Amino acid sequence: DTLRDLRPERIGHGVNAIRDLALVDRLAEQGVVLEVCPGSNVFLGAATRTWTGHPIERLRDRGVKVTVSTDDPPFFGITMTSDYENLERTFGWDQEVFAAVNKVALDAAFCDAATKERIAKRLE
Repeated sequence: DTLRDLRPERIGHGVNAIRDLALVDRLAEQGVVLEVCPGSNVFLGAATRTWTGHPIERLRDRGVKVTVSTDDPPFFGITMTSDYENLERTFGWDQEVFAAVNKVALDAAFCDAATKERIAKRLE
């Protein structure tokens, strides 16, 4: 209903979409970006209690655009660095994958074109 009625460009905390592959495919087809906070997802058991069970890679494999963020780092004892390290260790993400995920995040960012351009140059 949300996809149909609100036509969102991005959705926060949507990792449990993986439970419905038709929904996952629809997210991919519509180009909806999922804002994913894998460290807090694991900490809270939101999608899984283990990094190996986290759906972020399966979502990407099905064509869903995902971003990586943290959710209340002081409370969960996580950082972007620790999330990146866990993604590398668990799924073998390398510089190319992180660059692609960061490009998705930049494209989906709620900022003006000039700001996006400045950030893109820093990411090069």
